[in-house]
Amino acid sequence: MKVLVTGVSGFIGGQLTRHLLDQGHDVRGASRWLDSPFPRAERYDHVTVEDPSSPRAWKPAVSGVDAVVHLIAKTSPPEKDDAAEAEELRRVNVGLTKTLFEASWKAGVKRFVYMSCMNAVGEETAPGEVFAEDTPCNPTNPVGITKREAEEMILKYRGKMATAVLRAPMVYGPGVGGDFLRLVEEVSKRTPLPLSGVKNARSLTFVGNLTAAVEKIIEGESPSGIYHVSDGEKASTPELIGLMASAMGTKARLFYAPPGLVGKIAGLSGWGETFRELTRSMVVSHKRLEKELGFKPPYSLKKGLELTFRKGKVIEH
Repeated sequence: MKVLVTGVSGFIGGQLTRHLLDQGHDVRGASRWLDSPFPRAERYDHVTVEDPSSPRAWKPAVSGVDAVVHLIAKTSPPEKDDAAEAEELRRVNVGLTKTLFEASWKAGVKRFVYMSCMNAVGEETAPGEVFAEDTPCNPTNPVGITKREAEEMILKYRGKMATAVLRAPMVYGPGVGGDFLRLVEEVSKRTPLPLSGVKNARSLTFVGNLTAAVEKIIEGESPSGIYHVSDGEKASTPELIGLMASAMGTKARLFYAPPGLVGKIAGLSGWGETFRELTRSMVVSHKRLEKELGFKPPYSLKKGLELTFRKGKVIEH
């Protein structure tokens, strides 16, 4: 298949492009930058979209492709009361998605896969709760709200072409950044972490499981609607840190402190959002992907972490 991957210069976009090429697909990558960390430029057709908000700018990208996988997004919430940042968030996550979707439909694209996030459903799961594909959505942060708006917009018009939304909890793997990398750096330095008292449960997604799920969707007979993907396991934050340390060839250094107190200290030191992200519970089911498309995660959490690290550090692109 000829597949357009938007956001090809990002962490997930680069990994997905490499995976699809390795599986024999013809890939066209679109971004606003000419240089992409991987794969090598000669292996795929790159299109630079200088003005993603313009339908005309997308014509060279969507022309002649069978499927579009849309990854471009803003994932950082705006600062409080920053109207300009809030508007930019909506412009990218909703407006740009609408522009690309309409350009794809007019170009005769057969399949459109929109990469969303679990925040479109909610921030965390309660004890015993699981986020499934049919869980009612109640997004509370600006990123989740705009991603949900984009989901609703493209699902409303999915009769125009086969349209699927793919959601994943925290994605990790070679080249990862963000909160996951911040935690990695502390574990690799053997920093004592006051997290042994955290009693949560988290699902994660190794990037290799995510790319395999995308492949299943674009190759399926009639994929439609919302799908979830994860490693199929859950771990508490202390368990995750232990697995990370083992994969890096070191030992975790955890000690007990009241989680509420740790959260307050983290907030004062600039780690507040990272602490909340890593210690809240979020358990995700991907049964619809398994039932309808026969998907089984090719990598366990343990194996995914082993493939993420080399000599105690995250493998670079």
